Amino acid sequence: MKQIRVKLTALSLIAAGTLATAQAQQTADSKRERILQVLDQSRPNEYVPAAFFLHFENKLGRKAVQDHKDFYRATDMDFVKVFYEIGLPKLDINSGKDWEKVPVYDEAFFEPQLAVIEDLAREFRGEAFILPTVYSPLALAHQTLGGGKDLKKLAEENPKAFGQAIKNLSLSIENYIRAARRRGADGFYISTQGGDGNSLPIKIWNEQVRQWDKHVSEVAAEIGIINILHICDYGTPFKNAEALYTFADYPASIINVPLNFSDGSTLNLKEAQKRFGRPIFGGLERLGVIANGTLEEAKAAVDKVLENASPNFILGADCTVPGSTDWDKLRAVIDYAHTWRKTHNK
Repeated sequence: MKQIRVKLTALSLIAAGTLATAQAQQTADSKRERILQVLDQSRPNEYVPAAFFLHFENKLGRKAVQDHKDFYRATDMDFVKVFYEIGLPKLDINSGKDWEKVPVYDEAFFEPQLAVIEDLAREFRGEAFILPTVYSPLALAHQTLGGGKDLKKLAEENPKAFGQAIKNLSLSIENYIRAARRRGADGFYISTQGGDGNSLPIKIWNEQVRQWDKHVSEVAAEIGIINILHICDYGTPFKNAEALYTFADYPASIINVPLNFSDGSTLNLKEAQKRFGRPIFGGLERLGVIANGTLEEAKAAVDKVLENASPNFILGADCTVPGSTDWDKLRAVIDYAHTWRKTHNK
């Protein structure tokens, strides 16, 4: 118990330092300020920030920049999340030793994505936080391998070579996020993936992957004003909520979490916020009523979430919503969340 308290104290100091730095840089009466108010957990927050994400048809270039602008304006969401759309080259990896072929990619490799970030920062930086998506080293290892190959089997064949590949991919991500920060990113939406025990043996995760997965969050905490840690369960659900709390030592300002687990249990949002010691972002299932239900059904789901969430909370989904999701409905849900605590005062 003493060790847990020490960890939470350290995380509180990190959050306090992040908050102090951010307050010195944000503009008054902006979405930046409203997000910062949520980070201050010493008092309840009346305004409920909200954001949802979906992939756009245009991935890079000027059209992608315009898609991000249009979506942000249409939905009135509370920060600008920049999608990551750079795919790594597929390498000829047919044995465990072939992981040695994975290089460290330099800043120049990510230039098309950096250009999108720079344009969006120029447009919105004084108004809202610019938070580019960051994929995990393990997700990039899947990209490197390509479809049809068994990453788990190839990792087991040569764990050390695999671990070096993960390190190189983590260092590649570091090159990307340091460059993104210089180009105008305020912080990052960082995905962690692989700690569920399904995609990798837990021994390989702990010995070869975890430190480099965490390294991404550590670099983001060093250079960013505000960061969101997205604990991704895409395709590999966690057994239960306790599995999520193994990430509690990752530095981040806000935590985005899965809601449902393979043992049939669901997440208690207040308990999660207490255990992580930071605001939770989410509450709605990406394939639930926000994507497929009526507006009234979506509002009813928001009521249930906010009735059971801590006062300092950001409404969103547990992951990216389908591209077909109605923007007008997202705007209506976001508007509803913004004033919910005022209209539902008991």
